[in-house]
Amino acid sequence: MRLDKLLVLVFLGIFSPAGTPQDQDKLISGPGSTLTENKCKICHELQHIRRTPLSRGEWADNLKNMKERGTPMDDAEIAIILDYLAAYYGRDPAPPPSPDTLAAGGADPMQKLLNAHACTGCHTLAQRVVGPSFREIAAKYSSDATAPQRLAARIRAGGQGVWGQVPMPPNPGLSDADLKRLTGWVLEQK
Repeated sequence: MRLDKLLVLVFLGIFSPAGTPQDQDKLISGPGSTLTENKCKICHELQHIRRTPLSRGEWADNLKNMKERGTPMDDAEIAIILDYLAAYYGRDPAPPPSPDTLAAGGADPMQKLLNAHACTGCHTLAQRVVGPSFREIAAKYSSDATAPQRLAARIRAGGQGVWGQVPMPPNPGLSDADLKRLTGWVLEQK
């Protein structure tokens, strides 16, 4: 590739300076980025977010529209996502969200754990979304003595085929303690 052509591609953002394609499946890292990625990727590519900076009000309208169209988001998640989008993909200059705003997900440590690992991007308590509801999972494994170990292995490694063909991504960064808490909580949701 000629140098002038490579410089144009780097300038346009198609290639990084090292010559590798940029990661199109990630947003700018920051408080709320994982939750935002997982909720938005349910229906569209992340390029939709990166395409044009919007005002805070426009992002709020988009999130309202997403919820009306069926994206599973509660008010606390919408607040986190809105703060993230306004701070990192906003037209108006704004400071990054404060830790107090991010804690608005509730004082419930389990809800924070579910949000931090994007579980709620695909699962809700009682309704099937992308994956089964937590209650469906608990019901399926209610009489299985090996359920905690099997479920923990699936959460850690990801999987496909048990509940359909949509794959569940792996969670290798989940600590052993959090994995045990999460598995126990899911199995209690009968």
